[in-house]
Amino acid sequence: MLPTANRPTIVSSHADYRRSDYIFPRAQSRVMNDREWERREAPLHSWTKMLFPVLSALTAAAALAILH
Repeated sequence: MLPTANRPTIVSSHADYRRSDYIFPRAQSRVMNDREWERREAPLHSWTKMLFPVLSALTAAAALAILH
């Protein structure tokens, strides 16, 4: 349908996708993904968990700097 002065042109698209479209067998095989590794890295900690110890250390360092 050709656009007219009263009707705007609307373009839309839709694509079907599968998970396998984003997995490359050579680099991300299911066998390697499911493998239990010998040494896992520790999980990352939330900033809120580290906030109190860091603020305590900074407060102690500032107090020592002021008293010295």
